[in-house]
Amino acid sequence: MRASQAALVEIAIKPHPFFAREGNDVYLDLPVTLSEAVLGARITVPTPTGAVTMTVPKGSNSGTILRLRGKGVLHRDGNHGDELVRLKVMLPERSDPELEAFATKWEGGKAYDPRRDMKP
Repeated sequence: MRASQAALVEIAIKPHPFFAREGNDVYLDLPVTLSEAVLGARITVPTPTGAVTMTVPKGSNSGTILRLRGKGVLHRDGNHGDELVRLKVMLPERSDPELEAFATKWEGGKAYDPRRDMKP
């Protein structure tokens, strides 16, 4: 008789550089420019199956989550999860004198306190 042999195989899955998975949904932090967030825009977004065009609504903030239905992982039942895209407003890497001049002159934001609910 021959002795049975067994092999122990360990599989390590490296995290994706920009997608995270939770169940059949995938999550993506997507950098957007200040003008795309303020004015709204149609932008190209990566998905696990290829790039798609998505609309960033006018007046979007960092942390806004947009859903791309059916762009997640395929489930055994044949349905796809969703891709949830969290916007991350990014300023230019280098100082922009025109943007600084605008912010200095802009009166619209002076009455607005985004930390009002955090005061002790």
